[in-house]
Amino acid sequence: MSSLPLSELLFLLNLLGMIALMMTSKKHKDKFQRKLPLVSEGQGLRWLGFTLLVIAFLLTYSSYQTGYFVVVWFGSLTVAAGLVYLIMMVYEQLVYANH
Repeated sequence: MSSLPLSELLFLLNLLGMIALMMTSKKHKDKFQRKLPLVSEGQGLRWLGFTLLVIAFLLTYSSYQTGYFVVVWFGSLTVAAGLVYLIMMVYEQLVYANH
């Protein structure tokens, strides 16, 4: 697998995994419970989030540049977590501004 598609796939899996983990956190769970019935069953989403992160990490070994992609995995995990945090901050500000 070449560098760019694998990097994009790692970022996408990390982003989806972080979103699933965020939706199961105690702080944000109540925001999604009414809209998404799956959130009430937090263990399933938590396992899905961890599974996506592990799959993304295991994909780093599908390349001949394993060391490089382990660094890319950590970097994309950090960016995904920051992006999810930033989106939730903006969402909370918009919700509080409307009430």
